[in-house]
Amino acid sequence: MIFIFSSPRSGSTWLAKAFDSHPDTLYLHEPDIVDRGSDLLPHWFAGDAGGFEDRARQYLTRLSGNRSLRTVGTRPFFAKHYRAGAARAMRTGLIYAGKGLEKAGFTSLSSGMTIPDLAKPDFARRTVIKSVSALGRADALVSCGEAVSAVLLLRHPCAYVNSYLTGNRMGVMPPPRRLGRLLETRSARRLNAARAVGTADNMVAQLTWEWLLANSEGHAAMIRSGGTLMRYEDLALNPEAELRPLFAKLGLEWSPATSHFLKSSQGGDGSYYSLARDPAEAISKWKRQMEPAQIETVRRIACLDPVGQRYFTGQD
Repeated sequence: MIFIFSSPRSGSTWLAKAFDSHPDTLYLHEPDIVDRGSDLLPHWFAGDAGGFEDRARQYLTRLSGNRSLRTVGTRPFFAKHYRAGAARAMRTGLIYAGKGLEKAGFTSLSSGMTIPDLAKPDFARRTVIKSVSALGRADALVSCGEAVSAVLLLRHPCAYVNSYLTGNRMGVMPPPRRLGRLLETRSARRLNAARAVGTADNMVAQLTWEWLLANSEGHAAMIRSGGTLMRYEDLALNPEAELRPLFAKLGLEWSPATSHFLKSSQGGDGSYYSLARDPAEAISKWKRQMEPAQIETVRRIACLDPVGQRYFTGQD
């Protein structure tokens, strides 16, 4: 299993869809939104995740078996070696039917739909899960004894903050929530974050603290487990050059379908949830849209930890 961890608004769906384009993968889009797993694991760990191995394995089993409409219905859809053409057409039709019910207001029907894989028997496939909610659980999930290849995708904290602020102005992103138990994590205690966040008087500071603490937890889990760290900025500028060695490391042969997806996603109108973006624009937009005081707020907070310091060394 390949598990992609990320904060929201970090380009993780694009990265995940690059994996989904491979004909031997089965991609599950944020199954932990449908199944929060609160009966098994805390959302944020205040200490070591030791002792939660069995529960983490149970949760991974539940996530990998999730076939809800939300989990498997993220476009575009790709051809697979393990699924015949007729089966692919039938499965896609079921997804669109479910989406139609959803748009028509029949959410009680669409939310209960399960979309079958319609896979050929005895064809191997590699499960890929992507989450923007699991950074606090990364340590438990990657150290539970299951064969989990972990990838942490980081995006510049200014880009994250700017994207969230833009979404909030557009009305598609709510105001940031209180950090709650994130302030009880090992990273938060090390940085004395509870006191600092208590004096944060603006959305920029609160969002930056959320980025820093969440990614610090995920980064520590990657270090302990030997997971892979990726920067969105590197990926956006040279996607194939960045992904080829990652695919090889994870045991996936490179596919022409992935090359095609990466080329087709370079450009587009850059709408808020679009997968097609101009790389240079996606990377640099925050530099034009954020005020100098906002950038300084992000820099001051992010540089409290190495995971944020890497973005303020003069070259990013």
